[in-house]
Amino acid sequence: MALEGNIENFTLIDVLTLISNSKKSGILYIEGKRMEEDITGEIYLSNGKIVDAKSGTSKGDDAFFQIVLLDKGKFSFKPQEINIPLTITKNLESLLMEAMRMKEETEEIYKKIPSLDLNLEINPTPPTNEIVLTNEEWQILNLFTSSTKIKDAIKKIDMPELKILKIIYSLISVGLLKKEEIISREITYDLINKIYSYMDKLLGIKASYFPLTSYINVGSYNQNVLIDKLNKLKEALLLITDEKKTDDIINYIKKELNLTQ
Repeated sequence: MALEGNIENFTLIDVLTLISNSKKSGILYIEGKRMEEDITGEIYLSNGKIVDAKSGTSKGDDAFFQIVLLDKGKFSFKPQEINIPLTITKNLESLLMEAMRMKEETEEIYKKIPSLDLNLEINPTPPTNEIVLTNEEWQILNLFTSSTKIKDAIKKIDMPELKILKIIYSLISVGLLKKEEIISREITYDLINKIYSYMDKLLGIKASYFPLTSYINVGSYNQNVLIDKLNKLKEALLLITDEKKTDDIINYIKKELNLTQ
């Protein structure tokens, strides 16, 4: 019984129930996406019983739950004899009940965390120094030594998503993690003219046709955006002058904007 389709039209729970009831053996291949990251996995069944699962570096129960909770993607089932070590011992009903519980918990956590695009950083002045953390909590806390989006932090550690989100939420709750402080800087016409004048001293005629405002222009920007713009400006300057003059121009702009990075 070959079987394939889209998860949006035929959920993995329905697919696994059908294969289990049919007492089939084979491998269910899954391709999906979570937080813009490709997720692939395999679920192994022998006579309708789930015996193993693999996804990335995860195996067994952890891999199964990572896969079965995907709600977008495609699947295909290839019948074949399965002779591999047993890593999953629960029956399908127990696995699906656990998966649904995890789905509900994940949805509740998502309600508490505003967005996975939220930038977090370690709070340098936590409310207390007497908090005791587990090894896993330390691992996750250290992902935010610099401002990092939650979704990017999740990709950096081999741990179930629900567990990561729970730990992040608890670290926010006790004040060890905080939202990134947005520091804004204002670029004015006067500043643009000052930068052009400085470039003119260093670059001469080259400054007159350099498209400075393609990289930085009048407006209000947060510090991280400005740093990114200056990095691109630096790349462009290196195409027309040497590294020393480039660094002098970038450092001049940073000084005028009081940028700390």
